[in-house]
Amino acid sequence: MKKILFLPILAVTCFMALSATAEEIQVPPSASPIIAAPAFAAPTLGAVQQAKPAQTSPFTIALTYYKLTGRVPDFESWVKQEDAYKNANAFTQNSMVAPMVQKLKDAYGLILLSDPVIVETQVALSEYDKKNLGYSVESFKASTFFPATYGGQSYAIVPINIADKQWLKVDDPEAAAAIEKAAGANDRLLTMIIYLTPKYADANSPASIDGENYWPMVADIQKIMLYAPNSDTLLWQSTDVTATDKTREKIMKLYQ
Repeated sequence: MKKILFLPILAVTCFMALSATAEEIQVPPSASPIIAAPAFAAPTLGAVQQAKPAQTSPFTIALTYYKLTGRVPDFESWVKQEDAYKNANAFTQNSMVAPMVQKLKDAYGLILLSDPVIVETQVALSEYDKKNLGYSVESFKASTFFPATYGGQSYAIVPINIADKQWLKVDDPEAAAAIEKAAGANDRLLTMIIYLTPKYADANSPASIDGENYWPMVADIQKIMLYAPNSDTLLWQSTDVTATDKTREKIMKLYQ
């Protein structure tokens, strides 16, 4: 299994923002707030036990990026970066390439652009606004993106109009009480799960941010969920989408 990096950080509001200078795009600590829910949010009725959805792997994000651009990755290059390949002797390496490349091609073929990309991050909420019935995400900035690194390349998932979704509308008393209890016990920090639907990607040139190049992939925010930290206690969600992502399961099985 390869070493992969997927850390929650702040992201850009639109595709053009990725062309900004490194000084304009700040990368805060992992505990920094990221994003708030759409105005149409429908809260859950208080806290319930519901396992957090697994984050989309950097491997799948890389495949999704290439699928969006209509290109095929250099699978042989990816194979040669694998620890299994690098640790094998020269004779074994030659016999490993073809089957490993085929496995990557099979995973690429399973990618559906209708499938969401799932990210997880930590957010800090304001105190509950009893007048307007909701929360704002404190320290939120308009320059938020979610990074992933795989195969020697870095990718930036860019939520569309993220600044317009800073407000969390929570008008159900039970859900608000559950959020307040969890936030109060954790310095206002909660875990947020975000479903993003990929829309388009830039294949012309990467964006340079703090000395690192990122290939941008723009996505719509589809669903947002709040969990108590380090637990499967679902506090609130913006929609009630419960379909299982079968394609992602198939890809993970192929790549294990």
